[in-house]
Amino acid sequence: MSIVWSSARAAARVHRASIAGSFAVVVLASALLTATGAWVEAGIRRSQGAVEPGAGELLALATSFAGTTVLIALFLVASTFGQSLRQRRRQFALLRTIGATPGQVRSMVVAEVLLVTAVAVPVGAVPGLLAAPRLTDLVVSSGIVPAGFELGFSLAAPVATVLLLVPAALAAGLLASRQVADGAASAVRQAGVESPGLGRTRRIVAGVLLVSGLVVAGVPFVVAGTLASALGSTSALLLLGAVAVAGSRLVHTVASRTLSLVGGRAGAAPTLALLNARGFSRRLTTAVVPLALLVALGGVQTGFAMTATQAAGEQLRDGLSADLVIEQSGPEDSAAVARTPGVDAVATMTRVPVDVKTDDDEGTPGFLAWESSSVLALGGDTELVDPVVREGSLDDLTGAATIAVSRDALIGGLKGVGDTVDLRMARDEVRATIVAVYDRGLGFGDFIVAPAAIEGLAASPVTVLSVDGAGSDVTAALERQGLVATSVDDHVQGATEAGADGQRLSDVLLLVLLAFSGLVAANTLVMLTAGRAAEFRLLRRTGATRSQLLAMIATESMVVALTAIVIGVACVLPSLVGAAYGLLGTVVPAVNWPISLGLIGAVLLVSLLPIASGRRLAAGAPV
Repeated sequence: MSIVWSSARAAARVHRASIAGSFAVVVLASALLTATGAWVEAGIRRSQGAVEPGAGELLALATSFAGTTVLIALFLVASTFGQSLRQRRRQFALLRTIGATPGQVRSMVVAEVLLVTAVAVPVGAVPGLLAAPRLTDLVVSSGIVPAGFELGFSLAAPVATVLLLVPAALAAGLLASRQVADGAASAVRQAGVESPGLGRTRRIVAGVLLVSGLVVAGVPFVVAGTLASALGSTSALLLLGAVAVAGSRLVHTVASRTLSLVGGRAGAAPTLALLNARGFSRRLTTAVVPLALLVALGGVQTGFAMTATQAAGEQLRDGLSADLVIEQSGPEDSAAVARTPGVDAVATMTRVPVDVKTDDDEGTPGFLAWESSSVLALGGDTELVDPVVREGSLDDLTGAATIAVSRDALIGGLKGVGDTVDLRMARDEVRATIVAVYDRGLGFGDFIVAPAAIEGLAASPVTVLSVDGAGSDVTAALERQGLVATSVDDHVQGATEAGADGQRLSDVLLLVLLAFSGLVAANTLVMLTAGRAAEFRLLRRTGATRSQLLAMIATESMVVALTAIVIGVACVLPSLVGAAYGLLGTVVPAVNWPISLGLIGAVLLVSLLPIASGRRLAAGAPV
């Protein structure tokens, strides 16, 4: 064993560039996962034994972000380790030719991986723990936790990070060194060129991911509702997974077709770049996938958020049969508004936070059995508010024990009219019977109750009213009472903008993930370029000039960037089309153009990094 560890340490010194690249990615992943884990633990602590509505919102947010973060971090760590070890095929081949057994080579790989992770994980965990509390102010401003909330120290987060990263890195290392099991001759042969072919397992996995992604993207065309559209948005990651598995074959095919089209007319540098892409398609795929992830993840998150915001605004606008809206009013103001000359009908909408029980299993921990939500107390003339009732009637909302639910909430496990819902308002638990099911859940929320259900709770209602005659006269009369009335369109615009402002925390978390993906992509590109020093020296000895080498690197960088952009857009389009159809009734996707163009610009910028490092390598003497 001491020989194995000595060999691992020696290999780390010799292959500093690739080891440093893997080390940097593990440090970044460790910091991100540790910070995320600290917030997950805080959410669990806050939810345990809590009786205040909204206590579980932090846990819901943290676990939702953690799911995506863990998936992306483990994938990128495994991908980086795999490519780092694939760059050393010649070393593995040499070891096999001098008599090393496959088991000995794999033991050395395991030792190297453990050596890197043993140092990198703690190095990343420390800044992760220090950075996590810096998100507290943003979480407080979003209303998820009260003012004065303190995150606290988390010991479980670094432990969970180790348990996640080490197995992923080991699996990638063992897969990358698998080629040594076929014998010395095979190892030498595979060290010279990468095979673009896909094994049976890879073909099956890629096919399953591709079909699954397309099927999931089509769910909103079959099942209506917000949850179906949200499920469809996950297709982008499934399709990107298919690209990651079968990317080498895809890149090889594209490079081969391009070479056949341009022939020798493209010049020496572009032709050499395309030949490199064809001969080392696995290497190129390692650089393409993180950049494609940058485009796909940013595009699907911002696009779906924009689609949902537009749909919520449309549902709210279509559901209000009123002329004026009073946004700032007190519980006693509705009677005075109703007595105002020119006012025909008045309705009030009051929203309060609640917790909804989602799991009746007695063995389920309390913090997992309850989910944070809100209810809309609808009073007055309910004809002014139309959430499009499909079953039952809003007239049956007669007391604290009745409730109307949206069709989206039914997907969460409720059966329909006659079923019961357990709610926690303030510190009281109520079992309410479903008396109606409606459609416009985005505009009015998932739950509507009678005003009697929220008696004693502090909340400010929104008053909507219809007028008989000139709205300006009614507005002036209301102003004399100290009430400000706006049009329905202005109210909807304000509610939509408030919803967009509420996305600030989600936008920050998304930015963190995108920054992580971008840094990993940049690190991968620099690592790949640094590992090609011998290749550049050989090209210089065979007559290639420094300008030709730089042109070749620039062409390869553009191939990487364009391929990543095309793949990212192709992966995200099905999900956005499905979301647009499910929520807006159109197949034209909502695209946040400033952010999308910014992501494309970031991909192009990151792809140019190899040129900077390539200048130094290409400047070497042809010896």
